[in-house]
Amino acid sequence: MPPARHAITACALALALAPLAAAPSAEGKPKVRFHQDWASYPSARYAAMSAAQCRKELVRRKIAFEPVRRAPGVLAPVRLMQGVGGVLYRTALPAHRRAENPYDVFDCRLALALSDFSKILRVHDIDEVLMFSAWRPPSRMWPEGKLATRHPGGLAIDPYRFVKERAPDDPAERWLDVERDFAGRRGAPVCGEGAGAVGKRGAAGRRARGPAADAATRELRSIVCEAADQHIFTSILTPNYDRAHRNHLHLEVTPDVQWHLLR
Repeated sequence: MPPARHAITACALALALAPLAAAPSAEGKPKVRFHQDWASYPSARYAAMSAAQCRKELVRRKIAFEPVRRAPGVLAPVRLMQGVGGVLYRTALPAHRRAENPYDVFDCRLALALSDFSKILRVHDIDEVLMFSAWRPPSRMWPEGKLATRHPGGLAIDPYRFVKERAPDDPAERWLDVERDFAGRRGAPVCGEGAGAVGKRGAAGRRARGPAADAATRELRSIVCEAADQHIFTSILTPNYDRAHRNHLHLEVTPDVQWHLLR
């Protein structure tokens, strides 16, 4: 595999966080200005869709989906049992249990974002993503008909492992593990200036330091930075954000906001 496919692109490395600039207001407080093309970003376009518009786009893209009859807090709940764009996003449960598992339910708008994300993953030969959850059902007291955001709205996933497809002549299963391979350092930038200073490798399945371990870190960072550079998700949280994210990423589409976050 050519090394260029694993290198963090110059564009991704130059990524800045959400606001373009902050200018003082009359009160002396910073006033945040957003990119003039904000509404054209994929994350913004998907977040603004109605349920009907989103399902129509899934059909147009020929994405197989199963509508979910009831999922409180979710605008357009679907299951993606056949994957999206050549990548299967799933929990660790076997298929027959995932067909009823609430954590394997996605909002349709997140499914569109994952369709874009899959294009990046396929370049890296990844065809399966293991996640802890997509939808997390809200409490039983959740008002009927009220929409939620993040996991309770089916608008976020927390992937912890990216599995590479097996070559016919290579039966070994290979993957990128967030806890093992991200080598994050809390508070450090994920992309851009200073992103090259990585921390210690995770304890889970620890790899010895060497070319293979460093290549895995570069590739995983590249995937994250490419997704951020394309504005596929509104929020991307990594092990650099806090201890709670030491073993997974948080990828989210957020309605009704004009910012994006990479931490």
